[in-house]
Amino acid sequence: MVVSYYFTKAAMSLDGFHFNKQKGKYILMESLITLENVSKIYGNKCVLNNINLKIVRGQNLAIIGDNGTGKSTLLRIIAGLSSLSSGKRILCNNGDKLKIGYVPDRFPKLNFTPSEYIYYMGKIEGFSQTYIDKCSSELFQTFNIDLMKDTRIKYLSKGTIQKVAVIQAFMSKPDILLLDEPLSGQDNNSQKKFIDILQKFKIEESCIVLACHEMNLVNKLADKVITIKDGKIIWDIRNKNSNYKNMLIRFKACEGFDANMIKKFNGLLSIVENGQLVSVLINKKYSDIAISKLLQMGYSIVSVNESNL
Repeated sequence: MVVSYYFTKAAMSLDGFHFNKQKGKYILMESLITLENVSKIYGNKCVLNNINLKIVRGQNLAIIGDNGTGKSTLLRIIAGLSSLSSGKRILCNNGDKLKIGYVPDRFPKLNFTPSEYIYYMGKIEGFSQTYIDKCSSELFQTFNIDLMKDTRIKYLSKGTIQKVAVIQAFMSKPDILLLDEPLSGQDNNSQKKFIDILQKFKIEESCIVLACHEMNLVNKLADKVITIKDGKIIWDIRNKNSNYKNMLIRFKACEGFDANMIKKFNGLLSIVENGQLVSVLINKKYSDIAISKLLQMGYSIVSVNESNL
């Protein structure tokens, strides 16, 4: 279910400015939530290991990685729904309250209709009847589920139920919208429509954090992309639409490493060996292919960063 949270004002930190393409202007990059050295352990398994991350207003963040790597756990920690084994979660806001909307991958099949659910959740949040009616009517039409608003949620498809969850989050106008696999239950047409809606939401200078597998969603929405592997953030890069021209890829070479194989990569600018650590500078256009080839060759990626070198 969607959960909205309201937090009192904490310390505020400013990280500079971010260019909002939709608004065509620079906006202040205010850190809303900061994770410092966060780890999460379930039993004997370390799901997240020493995570450092800032959630910034106006900057959309995509979290990618294989199933079971800790993406959903990280979202719940950002939302405040999961305790920390160690580290700190720091709330920062320039106003009196910080609103977080969280849409999980799986939403319970409730006996309410979408209309009833949105009404009751709106009342719990203190919204007026007029606001609930106006907002829900507009959002049901926007998400193309107006004809299903009076059908019991338990009879709706996963994709439609996800839309109901997002509608509730939108109604609250959150500072941060957390989405866990938001396209997993939707067909191609619904996915395109959903992406268009989220792109419009981005104009409002809020922040979307999403865990997903669909690279079309990442490419359309994300300003920053992180990849989680073995509980750690191994890639921390800006979206390909940024002004950086090249990527600096560092990986660990194994026994029998042959640099000549790497030198055949398209777009390669330089390669530097320092013991087992190898640094490759490559044109951003070819970086995805290079990373894929390195992984196929069995190398362990240490970091991927943008560069104008």
